[in-house]
Amino acid sequence: MQNKNSLIIFAILIATIYFTLQVITIGSRDIPVTYWAPKEEGCIIEISIAKEFIKDFFAYFGYGDGKIDVQFLKDNSIILQQSVQAAFYQGKIVPVNNIVDKIIIVTHGNNIEIKEIAARKDYKNFLNLTKAVINILKGSKYIGNPNNIVDEQSKMRTILNYRYSSYFDEIYHARTAYELLKGLPPYDLVHPPLGKWLISIGMAIWGVNPFGWRFVNLIFGSIVLVLLLILLTKLYKPSFWCGIAITILLASDFLHNNLSRTANIDTFSLFFVILCSIFGMSYINNMRYMREKLDRTDMVYFLTFSAGGLAFACKWNALYPIIPVLTISFGYKLYNIIKNNNKKSWILKTVKQGVLSILAFTIPYYLTYLPITIKYPYYNLPWAIISDFIMLQKHIWKYHSTLVATHPFSSEWYQWLLSTKPLWAYYDNLLPPNLRSSIAYLGNPVMWGLGLLAMAYLLVVAAKNPKNNLSLFIVIASYVSSIVPWIFISRIKFIYHYYLALPWLYIAVVMVIDNLNLKQSLKKKVAITLSVLGLIMLVIFYPAVSGLTVSAKYIELLRIMKSWIF
Repeated sequence: MQNKNSLIIFAILIATIYFTLQVITIGSRDIPVTYWAPKEEGCIIEISIAKEFIKDFFAYFGYGDGKIDVQFLKDNSIILQQSVQAAFYQGKIVPVNNIVDKIIIVTHGNNIEIKEIAARKDYKNFLNLTKAVINILKGSKYIGNPNNIVDEQSKMRTILNYRYSSYFDEIYHARTAYELLKGLPPYDLVHPPLGKWLISIGMAIWGVNPFGWRFVNLIFGSIVLVLLLILLTKLYKPSFWCGIAITILLASDFLHNNLSRTANIDTFSLFFVILCSIFGMSYINNMRYMREKLDRTDMVYFLTFSAGGLAFACKWNALYPIIPVLTISFGYKLYNIIKNNNKKSWILKTVKQGVLSILAFTIPYYLTYLPITIKYPYYNLPWAIISDFIMLQKHIWKYHSTLVATHPFSSEWYQWLLSTKPLWAYYDNLLPPNLRSSIAYLGNPVMWGLGLLAMAYLLVVAAKNPKNNLSLFIVIASYVSSIVPWIFISRIKFIYHYYLALPWLYIAVVMVIDNLNLKQSLKKKVAITLSVLGLIMLVIFYPAVSGLTVSAKYIELLRIMKSWIF
């Protein structure tokens, strides 16, 4: 017990350090605040300036849909016209490379916020658009002063950087979180809403900005480091240094760093998957060794299914890795019923427990939808709280089962195993050619490769003595069930779909270390060596993982595979 408590204290310390180092750079709160928002189609705004060479033009959008057509003129002649699609709190760039004395913006859509525009002469020098003459040429319905789009010019010098702009799926997840927070109709309902509700908490605390919409993800990504250790102690009694190692291995994992630093819903899925597994293993251990009273054991059983329902309420694929622990938990419940009842009564009690298990799973899931179905009913209330819920489930199924899409950085399940196809999620176009700020969702092929070997080793060990290796089978089954469904799913896939398999991968690594027939001092050295190796590799690859600005040549050196593009 003392060893376990010490491990948890160290895990909390590591998680605190992880959070502290990351929170400094996850995003900024200092973004453009004021805006001009046309409320009718085809508004036209004119920005007149002294003749200047413009290399690039920038627009930073707020909330809303639509696009703008930007015309660049010289002596009243159009020399360039470009359409720019608005995205949630995101900066956009238009290469110009011409002398310009007038910019005309035509808006399309009646729900678009233009927070700020800017233009630069070269990589260092920006025009001072605060002196520009701004006129509305067409449109009388709008919110905000037109001069608001040039009143925060100092904030535009780095506006394309991830610290100030949304990127990749944040344009969906952070936007929907914003809508839930503001009581607006939610945009993204192709996934359940719990993850977006959680993201909205950060916005409620810190405001609508990159720091606000990423904050809660980092909190959960840090807590997961502690939960993983707790799960490990439920599976077996790890040595001290293997317990420390598993926390460091996940903390130094490239993909975990990626997803902890951005507004996504996979971090929350992982959190509840591990929580469900902790409760499940607690219940299984209680049933195997009769450690707790039956009423307390029942509570842990239902908490297992409720945590599973919360994982499912983040993303449906969170069900895959918890199928083994849910199945085995129900199996032990069924065994206990049959053991203590006659045939007639055990059938009825089995049906009752099955229904209660489904309710424990479904009720938390359903509750995440309830505020949406009440505020924006498609059908009439009160029936909407049921009919709308069913309709939204059909919507999710139809979307993902019929999705036909392509993406240059999509990947197949076998490419995830050694991270041979990363996802290039972000690139800063503001920087000169000799500098690079880039974010790639990728894994550490060395650690992931060791994890695969560890899984194979555990399978051999478990097969030799199946009766006494239930924990090994659960680890193997959870890992396999995280991946196998993706083999048969035809829709577009990405490397982050492998994220929920990572806990089991690292559990396998430390289990193997403890299982090896080595002296304890040597096991300690192996655990420390792997931990240090993971940290060193994270430091080396951190610029590609985090968006840290470094030389372009350094980023090129990190492309250790030809298929690594970032």
